[in-house]
Amino acid sequence: MILRYFTFYILSTFISSIQGIGEEQVGPCRGPGGPNDKVNSRGAIESTQDECQTACVDLDACVGYSYCSNCNGGECILYGPGVDGSCSDPSALNEPACEAIGTCPNADQLTEETCGTCSESTATSETTCGVVGATWTPSAWVSSNELWTDALDPWEGESHHSTVIAGTTGETSSNYVCVDFDPEDHMAHCTGSDFFCNFDDLDESDRTDENCPDSCTFKPKPEPPQNKPPYPGGVNFIGWKTAMSGACRGGIDFTDKVNGKYSNSAGSAEGGKLTQEECAQACLDEIECVGYSHSLAWCVVYGPNLHDTPGELWTSDQHEAVEITGTKDNPSYICVTGPPRGALDSGGLNLVGSGILSFAMGLLFIVL
Repeated sequence: MILRYFTFYILSTFISSIQGIGEEQVGPCRGPGGPNDKVNSRGAIESTQDECQTACVDLDACVGYSYCSNCNGGECILYGPGVDGSCSDPSALNEPACEAIGTCPNADQLTEETCGTCSESTATSETTCGVVGATWTPSAWVSSNELWTDALDPWEGESHHSTVIAGTTGETSSNYVCVDFDPEDHMAHCTGSDFFCNFDDLDESDRTDENCPDSCTFKPKPEPPQNKPPYPGGVNFIGWKTAMSGACRGGIDFTDKVNGKYSNSAGSAEGGKLTQEECAQACLDEIECVGYSHSLAWCVVYGPNLHDTPGELWTSDQHEAVEITGTKDNPSYICVTGPPRGALDSGGLNLVGSGILSFAMGLLFIVL
């Protein structure tokens, strides 16, 4: 009887682990950096949760998944190192790292951002040089032109710094669920051949180098990414409502993604990232658009049926919510609603903010 019970227990535990370690948590999965720390991933649509879970189990690198049954016909997101794709230089662990490979005349300057000199010697990158109001002089950065290969169809990779799940967005309600296959991989570990080389039953705060015996190997917890820069101060356009901080959301709790489309490549500048003005114009171009979110990297426009024909360089994003009711806390984004439909008839966008009045291109604006 005891043997039979023990066998049943082992089988039950094994089957449970195959079906997804850990209970479903509310909201999409996030990394060690907190609610806005997206995890390296690949995504697909028109999937069931069983199919999503099986895909994660079958993928060696998968550490967990998020699923939304009423998003894009069933949205599945798998997380883990290398699941987003691969670089022709295997030392690059994600797409931005792949694109950033190159050389600088100063061999100590390893990135294009740091390849140059600042008139204030304590600033070692173009960004920090600008922050202190100094002059940046770039050196001749030479790209290695490495090739990035995306995740195999039907998956679409999305590169991020973090590769383990540490929690969720922290929302009280969400259409997304998160299943973490390894609830301890974001913590520090103590490993080795001796039976005492572990941190079993220790709280996360007690998983320290001092508590790992000398004959064992201490593995610190994964480092979170650097905080993303806050939105740099946008422009309020005449006729629109005042911009709100954060990414637009729907629902009574501001947790529902809103139907629409998104792009980081439909802009006119090199690289294709849209300016705030281009993002606002993309909303005005859609008769059903109710607002937009904008960051330094992305433009998202929202409204009923916008997912049906997103257009070239835009990606459809289908959700049940079609109205913007608030925002999700994310300092890298602004959310703007209330598009003035008469703006197209007057020939463009009027800019308004606070500061110095001036006329430019026939439009009255105030620079923020």
